[in-house]
Amino acid sequence: MQEHLSINSDDALTSFAAVIDWPIEVVYAEACILPLGRYNPLEQVILQIFERFANQPPSLKEASEKLGIMDPIFLEAAIRQMVEKGILEKIDTSSILNFAVCRINTGLSHEENNTPAIEKHGVQFCFDAVTSEHIPVPPRELTDNPSNPVIEPKNLPANHIHIGLDKARYLAEKQQELFMSESAGLIELTVLPERGKYLWKTIPVMCFTQPDGSLKCQIEQGTEQQQQWLDQLDKKHPLFRRLRIKNSEKTVLITN
Repeated sequence: MQEHLSINSDDALTSFAAVIDWPIEVVYAEACILPLGRYNPLEQVILQIFERFANQPPSLKEASEKLGIMDPIFLEAAIRQMVEKGILEKIDTSSILNFAVCRINTGLSHEENNTPAIEKHGVQFCFDAVTSEHIPVPPRELTDNPSNPVIEPKNLPANHIHIGLDKARYLAEKQQELFMSESAGLIELTVLPERGKYLWKTIPVMCFTQPDGSLKCQIEQGTEQQQQWLDQLDKKHPLFRRLRIKNSEKTVLITN
């Protein structure tokens, strides 16, 4: 006589374990790194100003005061020398040289003026596609074929096409990228949107049937932001229907 496994517990009828698939955006980019080791101390400071304040360059007077240089003319002379060496390049026809009319020459080669070349490094950033949180350590065992997606794949947001330099530095430092150091500066980051993609992380949840018949899902291995987002989902979201159907199929399989 064949034995049948039956479910008699009230808890088993009102709660069940399941899994959901959470979207992760994978962004690929190319980082331009300027090694500072071979430059003299003043050149290093000037390059760091160009690197850190590219969007809001200081005036020669402001920079001189910060650096303790008595006359801004000395700072202008140093910038002029760096333009002549090819370390910096002018971006307009002004005869005055300052932080607003010059930029770091990213085409510099190692042989020219015995200065280090611009290094290029590939870098990968991962973001929670729902909460936009940066994920410093890429999740393992991602899939491109979700079974219980919390967002329909067709409704995923557009891929990143740009990441600002300040944010890129912060993200790279948080990821402990090897190219980030005191002797090198991140001067340019180019996102490669054609390589970007969405993958899915499978997350275990406990589902509880509420008095009104709706489902509440408790994430077992997730973040507070993910749980908050899941809590605000409409009760008629397709995810809940899929979870009910899969649980019903599993229950029928067990009891039969």
